[in-house]
Formats: sequence, C-alpha cells, structure tokens
Amino acid sequence: MKALALDTSISCIQIAAKNDDNLASLVLDIGMRQSEKLLPAIDYILKQVELEPKDLDYTVLAEGPGSFTGLRLGFAALKAIELFGGLKGGAGIPLYAINSLDAQAWPYLDFDGIVLPIIDAHKEKFYAKAFFNGREIIPCDDWDLRVLEEKTQEALDGLCADENLSDAQKAAADKILVCGLEAKTFAASCKESQAFVDKKITVSRGRLVSVESLFALAEEKISKGLSPLADYDGPQYFRASEAERNVADAPSAQ
Repeated sequence: MKALALDTSISCIQIAAKNDDNLASLVLDIGMRQSEKLLPAIDYILKQVELEPKDLDYTVLAEGPGSFTGLRLGFAALKAIELFGGLKGGAGIPLYAINSLDAQAWPYLDFDGIVLPIIDAHKEKFYAKAFFNGREIIPCDDWDLRVLEEKTQEALDGLCADENLSDAQKAAADKILVCGLEAKTFAASCKESQAFVDKKITVSRGRLVSVESLFALAEEKISKGLSPLADYDGPQYFRASEAERNVADAPSAQ
C-alpha cells in the first residue's frame, strides 16, 4: 500500500511514507519549530519513495493525547491531503487516527509483563495507559504520577487474583516496561518522587519510530472494514487546554 504517517503528539516530529515495500522515515527533534518544518518534511519524505499526495491509498496520524499545538498541526496537514484527493470529484484520501500511546506500545505488546507507554504532561502528570498480554488494563488518561502508581497496583492485584493466569504470568505482571520517547522523563520523575520503587521497571532505549506502528494499526483497521475519520473528527486531548483552564479559573463577572 501507499501511505503517509505522522506523529506530532510531542515536540519530536516523526514522519514516514511507504510505497509498497519502500519506506522512508524522518525524525525532527527541533523543539518549537514544528510549524515551519512539517510541510517541507512531508514533501521531502514523499519524494524519497516517489509518491505524490494523489497517489496515496490512505494517511494516518497519532490523534492524541499529546501536545495541543502539535496535534492540531498534524490534523491540519493530513486533512488538507484528504481534501486534495477529493478535488476532482473523488471520495478523498482516507485519514485514519491511532491513539498516540497505542502507537508507542504496539512494538512491545509481546513483552513478558506490563507495557506502560507514556507522554510527559508536565508537573508530575503523564498521559499513560497500560497493557498486559496485549490487553488494555489501565485506560488512556491524564494521570497524576501517584494516582497512576495506585492504578497500576490495582491492576497488578487484579491480575494476580485471576485464576486463569499461570504462576509464571503472575510473576511477570510485576515487571513494567515504560516506553515512548519520554520514558526517561518518567523514570526520572519516579526516582525523584520515590514512586514505583517496589516495581521492576525497564525503560525502553533509543528512538524507535512510532510511525511504523501507525501503518500497522491503520492497516489493521482497514482489514476490519473500520471507517476512517469523519470530516468533523479531530484530536483527542484528554485534558482542557490552558486557555480553557484559565477561563474556568477566572472569577465570574458581578
């Protein structure tokens, strides 16, 4: 298949395009310069696999949680490509969206223990969810570090009480693999706050590109006949924006 994938959920932008078996990817860890680099980067990546936007079978992006600005940039870029495909009366280029944390976790779902993908939400809060044996055991949300620790322990207690699990599986449930490009930030916060001190935590290394996960998860949706995003669908934020919080905190007019 011919496809384009974007992950703009954090400041480290990830972009990939594939033309059947040919794949090109690009990581831009450039801080706050996303808006000026994203479109030229998309054009560059498509050229590397000899594609134009009109050639694409589908596009896919990380829908959130993550950076408000980054998510909006990614949606704007791929919504434009979707519309471009329909300019001559066609149906448009289908756009699929994948939870950002699902994309981070996908390469590790065979891990013998709990997989915990995270995104730093700052002030000791993290966007996170958790998986065990490929099954979600903690839902995606904006978690305080201590609350996440409690939820993880509750999940572990539930797993250990499951009579269908073998002793080896129950022992593995105490191992946690933290993944994502901001996993080290999570580990540092745990060390500083003395959180998860009784757990066997492993932190993923390197810069595994989540866009390859996006291709796999999008094509899983396609194979199941699931619909792409509707025109009105947008990012999944999981928390109010700073502007919304400021309005909520402002004193009401008398």
